[in-house]
Amino acid sequence: MSDLTDPLAKYAESKGYVARSRTVLVEGTTDYDLFELAARFERQASGRDLLGDLAFIPAGERDQGGTNGVVRELLSFRAYAVTTLLPNGRPKYRVAALLDNDKSGRQAIRTARQLDISIIECKDVFLLWPEMPPTTNRDPNGMMRMLETANARYKGLDWEPEDLLPESFVQAFEDEYGTGIARKTIKDDKIHRDFTSDGKARFHHFVKQYAVHSDMIYVIGMLRTLRSYLGLA
Repeated sequence: MSDLTDPLAKYAESKGYVARSRTVLVEGTTDYDLFELAARFERQASGRDLLGDLAFIPAGERDQGGTNGVVRELLSFRAYAVTTLLPNGRPKYRVAALLDNDKSGRQAIRTARQLDISIIECKDVFLLWPEMPPTTNRDPNGMMRMLETANARYKGLDWEPEDLLPESFVQAFEDEYGTGIARKTIKDDKIHRDFTSDGKARFHHFVKQYAVHSDMIYVIGMLRTLRSYLGLA
């Protein structure tokens, strides 16, 4: 059981999850499962635990998750983080959110900032971009410029965690379950797929059934990038 003097850990536990020094909220359980699976593959392959001090917590399932759920939970977790301190008085947790880079995700950042003006993009909330280079420069303005430059040729392309799987893997799924994909958008060398609701569920089942370490390289890379953005080695 969590320490009664740690309200943030107790709140996370009430939802069935564990908070760590860096806690990242994601839109749903499929995002959570994808990052957990990638971390497990990397732990088995290299012995490194990318989640030793980094936790993902989904905002919820179905209508309880999504971007609205992330905004709701981000405000709640941040409120608990302010009162959860180390003996030296510093915050015990840093809480951030990772959102799909689509219309809903971009709107969620605007909504979060309207509700709490202290929330800063590229510090407290991050969009998922096609290219997200690790960096030790964690100035939010500098990070935003870096991301915009790195993704100039993908401007306007939506990007979601499912897009982190390599094209060969996603094409294998498409060959088997082509009706699960509603639309494809191509910008330069990147492809974004919009899944049907049933197709998305089938795709994540396909990932759990067939993915190997090499299929998760970009998801593992995203874990490393987030660690650098959040000040973890």
